[in-house]
Amino acid sequence: MKPYVGLPFLQYVAPSFPAQESMLQHARALFRAENAKDLQSLVAGKIAGIRHFDVAGMERAVAICSYGRGGSVLLASYLDGYDDVIMLPVGLSEQIYPFFERYQSLSLQDKLIAYPVFMKNFHQDFFQGEFPIAAADYYAAVIALFDVYGNSSLKFLESRRVFFQFLHVVYCVALGHRPASPRPLIVYAQHDRDNELAKRFVEDFPQARFIHTVRDPVTNCGRSFGAHWAGPYGGYGLTAARYVIRILTERDIPHPGMESRTRAIRFEDLHLHLEKTMRAVADWLTLPYRSSLLDSTFNGVPWVIKGGTISWSGPRPEQASRNLQNISFTDQCLLFAVFSEDFVAWDYPCPKIFKHAMVRVLTCMLVLLIPMKIEIIAAYRLIRVLPTLRWTGFRYAIDAFAGVVICRLAIMFLLAKELCLRLVFGKKVLELL
Repeated sequence: MKPYVGLPFLQYVAPSFPAQESMLQHARALFRAENAKDLQSLVAGKIAGIRHFDVAGMERAVAICSYGRGGSVLLASYLDGYDDVIMLPVGLSEQIYPFFERYQSLSLQDKLIAYPVFMKNFHQDFFQGEFPIAAADYYAAVIALFDVYGNSSLKFLESRRVFFQFLHVVYCVALGHRPASPRPLIVYAQHDRDNELAKRFVEDFPQARFIHTVRDPVTNCGRSFGAHWAGPYGGYGLTAARYVIRILTERDIPHPGMESRTRAIRFEDLHLHLEKTMRAVADWLTLPYRSSLLDSTFNGVPWVIKGGTISWSGPRPEQASRNLQNISFTDQCLLFAVFSEDFVAWDYPCPKIFKHAMVRVLTCMLVLLIPMKIEIIAAYRLIRVLPTLRWTGFRYAIDAFAGVVICRLAIMFLLAKELCLRLVFGKKVLELL
């Protein structure tokens, strides 16, 4: 019999950071392999692209952050084709700050050639992903960068801000894009909210702004669970259920201290009122409006979304409807009661009766003990899987039961605490553009 080690699938295991030496050896091997093909002709063409940028003057930057399944990637895709914007597509920029801090001892060149290798650990691929760039073009741009900036001071080359800027510049030059000005707006697709990353971002770019994308909390709850719960076993669903409630309770406000530089847009408006929304975004970012802001692309390629048997790119009005997938009637009542401020501030349908504090408290008292549908789905899947794990024995079943109970208690605590804090202290949620 195999030894008992607990149910590993009751917890989500985040991707780990690779060892520096092995990652660097892999990165250098790829770099040498491409360099052996003689990149000099490519490098010559990239030098002019590098010289186009005034890196020291690149002060404009905006971070895009999500509120669950709120459309942050969709918003980034509309900014992709703008003639004075540079960005990394989809999620390629999310790990810039963690990477820099973990591997600070690397030289700038090693950081630039290692970052694409590092991102594969997070299922993001520079060279063979959904929107790939040619490895030869990327490495040629890195070489060109040092032809231009190689004699700069070590203090300049090793700064966190310069790594952030040069990574975006190298990627842009590798694509063959040349922004309209030498000081383009950098779009940092942070997506997953992180207060510490936001703080570092503002330290590097004092004029930085934040745009959060929000969505109807009812739809967001069910859709976020559906996006996160999939795994080889049902236990991931328990983690996902708790995670979704944490998103709803913690990510509907600006980062601490960032209120004046933060605004939000609605996911639904990206599908129903795209031009009006993107005009507001352009004004907030002090960008002249361009028709390219209506095109959903990454690296100039249309971003195609697949939902079942349907595929589309850009706005799709059907996506704006309230979706009750994974949501029960009692769940809706609970969400209306706890998150009333969100529905009102963001102009989402919510029964007016929930504006009364006593109604919210009574609703919470009545339905909080009833497991949410996302919990039931996760628990049912876990219970259904357990009989197939014959070698696990009785203690695994106990672990599974404990996981279900812990998930239930955690969700009850999070929602009850959130309602109490809102009723006692109030809550100022994200302000719409």
